[in-house]
Amino acid sequence: MRQRHEWFGPDALASLYRTYLVGSLVVTMGIPIVVTLLVEDAPWFVPAGLTALTIGLLAFFWWWAGAYARSVGFRLTDDEIESRGGVWWHSQSTVPYSRITNAETKQGPITRRFGVGSVAIQTAGQGAQSTAELTIQGVADYEDLREQILESVREGGDEYERTGEPTTGRPDEATLDALLEEVRAIRQQLE
Repeated sequence: MRQRHEWFGPDALASLYRTYLVGSLVVTMGIPIVVTLLVEDAPWFVPAGLTALTIGLLAFFWWWAGAYARSVGFRLTDDEIESRGGVWWHSQSTVPYSRITNAETKQGPITRRFGVGSVAIQTAGQGAQSTAELTIQGVADYEDLREQILESVREGGDEYERTGEPTTGRPDEATLDALLEEVRAIRQQLE
């Protein structure tokens, strides 16, 4: 269980991104290097240049993955989830518990190898947006974190602490009756 009001970072995000990076570079740069080595008339500097470019890209993105993982942080508060991160462009966002409609966990084969997963948070009012409003990546306790977030959603955040009444979920009968009366009055006026 994560402590409220304390920033936490991903557990294996740098290693995960570096694995994706090496795999991508092997495919995108390894094939041209091998092809130019197999061509008999290719000058020596073509595969050497491609190899140097690959090593340079690998070094840069290796550094970037570590810097990005160190910059990423998340915090669960009484009312919302806060996130921050970025190497060059820093971003900060908050997602109120009262707006969260779904939280799902994801774990692919590579993330499973590292023993981590992610929690994707979706909110009301996203419009046609099909991606998550916030994704907490690379955490080892991703399933427990999802349950903690959903528990905060069910409790209604800090309002629950003050009043003892949930602020999310189904409205009470009096509210539904008042709404029904209002709809009937509008219908009466339209007829």
